[in-house]
Amino acid sequence: MAPAAQAASSVTCKKVTGTISGNITIKTCSVAKADKKTYKSLTGSAVQLATGGTLTWSSSGASITISAPTLSTPPPGTCKPKDTAETATGTVTAGDGVVAQTGDTFSATVCYTSSGKLSLAKGTVVGL
Repeated sequence: MAPAAQAASSVTCKKVTGTISGNITIKTCSVAKADKKTYKSLTGSAVQLATGGTLTWSSSGASITISAPTLSTPPPGTCKPKDTAETATGTVTAGDGVVAQTGDTFSATVCYTSSGKLSLAKGTVVGL
C-alpha cells in the first residue's frame, strides 16, 4: 500500500505513540539539521487534537494549532486486522513560524488497538 500524498505540508514525521484517551507524541520529523534539537518531538492531547487543538514542540515550547480535522476510514488492510484505522485531515491554523506554517495541511493515518494504544499506520507519515 502506498502512503497517502502529503499536500502542502512543511514537515513530515515518521512516528506516533500514545493513546486515544491520553497524550500523544509525534517524532522523527523532517526538520533542518540545525533545528533538530529545538524541534525534536511534538506532544499534545489525542482527544483535543481529534476536535482541533495544539501540539507543542518538546524542546522549544513553540506550538502548532490544528483545526478540527475531517476524519475518514482508510482502505482495509491499513492496520493489523484487529486494530481500527482512521485518517485525520485538517489545517494548521497557527504555525510555529519556523517548521510548520499557518495554512499547511495536517494529515495522519493512525491505527489503534482495542486498549486505545495509538501508532502511525505502516508506510505513512504525519504531515504538518
